[in-house]
Order: sequence, then structure tokens, then C-alpha cells
Amino acid sequence: MDLLRERRDLNRGLGDALAQAFDVAATTAIFFFFGWLLDRWLGTAPIFMITLTLLCLIGKSYLMLTAYNEKMKRLEAERTETIRSQARQDKAR
Repeated sequence: MDLLRERRDLNRGLGDALAQAFDVAATTAIFFFFGWLLDRWLGTAPIFMITLTLLCLIGKSYLMLTAYNEKMKRLEAERTETIRSQARQDKAR
């Protein structure tokens, strides 16, 4: 049973990672395209294309870092609670 749970968690993690990778790639491509359109329309050098792409990458990196930190805090709290409950059970015996 533990093997099935581990495999399910691994597949879920892989799916989450692929979804996040696609999200970053697609969003960056969209910002790049709109920057290219703006540069083409205004007749400027690739200023908007580079600026929008960098802003997108910085924003996505910040969102990923924030989500990672929140998940780690939650997992840390769960682990601490598990350890405390095991210690209480051991003390009760």
C-alpha cells in the first residue's frame, strides 16, 4: 500500500511540475509576443519585447518562490505536529 501511495505522490508531483513549466513557458511566450507587437506597432527597437519578457520571468519567479515557501512552511508544520503526536504517544505508554 505504501508503494502505491509513493507512486501516486510521485506522479502528482511530476504532473504539477509539468503544469508549472508549461505555465511559465506559455506566459513568457505571450508576453514576448505582445512586446513584439508593441515594438512593431511603435517602430521601436526590441525594448518592449525584452522588457515585457523580463517582467514576466521576474513575476513568475516571484510567484513560484512564494508558493514554494508557503508549501515548505506547511510541510514543516505538519512534520512538527507528527513528531509531537508521536512523542505524546510514546510518553503515554
